[in-house]
Formats: sequence, structure tokens, C-alpha cells
Amino acid sequence: MYLKSGQILILVLLIVVVALAVGLSVASRNITNLRTATQTDQSQRAFTAAEGGVENVLSNFGSYASNPNITSGIAANVPVGDLSANVNVQGFTIYESTIDLGNVAQIDLAGVNSGSVQIDWARGSAEITGDGPASIEVAQFYGNPLNQERWYLQGQPGTRGGNEVINSNPSGFSLGCSPASGFAKCVLIDAKANAKILRIKPFFASTTVRVSGPNLPVQTYDIISEVHTQAGITRKVQVSRTALPQLPAIFDYVLYSEGNIIK
Repeated sequence: MYLKSGQILILVLLIVVVALAVGLSVASRNITNLRTATQTDQSQRAFTAAEGGVENVLSNFGSYASNPNITSGIAANVPVGDLSANVNVQGFTIYESTIDLGNVAQIDLAGVNSGSVQIDWARGSAEITGDGPASIEVAQFYGNPLNQERWYLQGQPGTRGGNEVINSNPSGFSLGCSPASGFAKCVLIDAKANAKILRIKPFFASTTVRVSGPNLPVQTYDIISEVHTQAGITRKVQVSRTALPQLPAIFDYVLYSEGNIIK
């Protein structure tokens, strides 16, 4: 069987088209893989640089925490390798955190020698069970030598009782307050002279606690580190830390027992 010249040309063109399609497909896949690998590398480098910005701030955190502008936010440009991390550090005088059972919120009262501190708890319907919101124990440590006062506040009516406050010295608190937006319960605690710390422990259920007052020092810090690459990739790392370590509940019985520790 003999092929005419026109048929040969068509056959050659078909072979060329198929080869070109295969070649373009392979090239497209290689380009896609290369782009993906480049983006992955750029993303990892940006994320690592953002973490480096946070680590740089944490290693020099004292200079940021002592800055009088910390509550307004302090911006810093931290070089990390061939990239640069834009870091913002901001302090907040209002303490707000979810406290799990067995844990304690610890609030700094340094410099608060008068006035009331408002404590709100039980945020949202998810934190209010059929038995009412969590009960909380509030302990204030003050003076030199160290003294303490404790208040135990029960939740809503139910098996836990009503809005009862149990305290050997039932002064220095008031339930006459309006809870902050989204919260179900609140109490006002009078700050003692030479106040040190306030510790809040939940019972029966975890609860979100918000502590505010006109004279409170900075309670929490947010560190946000953001990095942009030349490829247009942006990565952000955010870290929050408290001004005081959140010591577990067992420390109430160890640090302030005024006796020897026997293991």
C-alpha cells in the first residue's frame, strides 16, 4: 500500500501534534511542581522568619514590657536572615481567659492599693449548664507579711445553691455590679493595701474569667509577627502570654501553708 504525499504530510502533522501535546503536558506538570516547591519553600521560610521575630521579642521581653507605650502597641522590625519580620507587641490591662478545672487564673495587683476589681465569669450559653454556671473561689493576697482573703461564689440556683458568698470575713466584696457583655455573673472585690495577686479557681465546670479595674497593671501581652516575601507570600505568628505565671491550684496549699513541705 502506497501513501500519497498529502497523506504523509497529515500523518507527520498528527505525530507532531501528539508529541507537542505530550511535551507541553510534561512541561506544564514540571512548571506546576516547580511553582509548588517554590511556594512551599517560601512559605516555610516566611513562617520560620515570623517565629524568629517572636523569639527575638521574647528574648528581650523586659525592654518591651517596661516601655510606657506598651498598652498602645510597640512596633519593631526584626531582620531574620534575608527576610524581615514586622512585630507588634501590645499589653492589655484587662485579663480574660478560659480557666479549666484544676487550673487557676492569676492576676497581678501590684500598685493597686484601693478601688474595686470587677470579676466577670460564665461567658455565653455554653458555659451555663442546667445546674448553673461554674462557681469560683477568689483569693486575694496582700500585705507584708503576706495575708489573704478568700471568697467562694456559687452559681445560679440549682443543686449548687443561689448567689451565695461563703467567706470567714464577709467584707470587701459586692454583688451589685452589671456583668460585662456576654457574661452571666460578676462580683466586685475591694483591693487591699499593698495588694499582691488575685487568684481565681473554678469549681464544677470550666469558665471564662474577665478581670478589670481602673488601676490594674498590664495582665496579658499579644505578640504578632508578620513576614512578607518577594513572591507575595505572607505568614503570621501570634503568641499571647500573661504577665504572671499561671501557677496551678496546688500552689495555694504549698506556697501559703506557712509550714514545712513534706513529700
